[in-house]
Amino acid sequence: MIIHLSETYIILNYLIAAIVSIVIALGLRLPLLPKKQIRFSFDKSAVFPTPIFAIGFLAICFSVNFFWVYDGIILAVFWGVVSAYFVRFAFDYVFPKPLNQNEDNVDDMNNEIND
Repeated sequence: MIIHLSETYIILNYLIAAIVSIVIALGLRLPLLPKKQIRFSFDKSAVFPTPIFAIGFLAICFSVNFFWVYDGIILAVFWGVVSAYFVRFAFDYVFPKPLNQNEDNVDDMNNEIND
């Protein structure tokens, strides 16, 4: 795979996408961290999965050699904004929570996995 950008621009674009997605998600009133930081939590937050989606979408564009203008900086900002809106409004429709997911069953689910 040949990428026509230097490594510095690629890392800078990934950082820009992650930072923009976190800032926009906080502006959309997503919490910075989930309420309970447990392993099988399906809570969405500004730190996870928002920047992961932004970096992933940007990586897909870079892998097909689509940089748009300004060496991909505008594309990084675009995917940061889109990923924040996606996580805020469409994440639960694309990735629904399991049917038995509530606060009481979280401990039971952890005990079943450990058995």
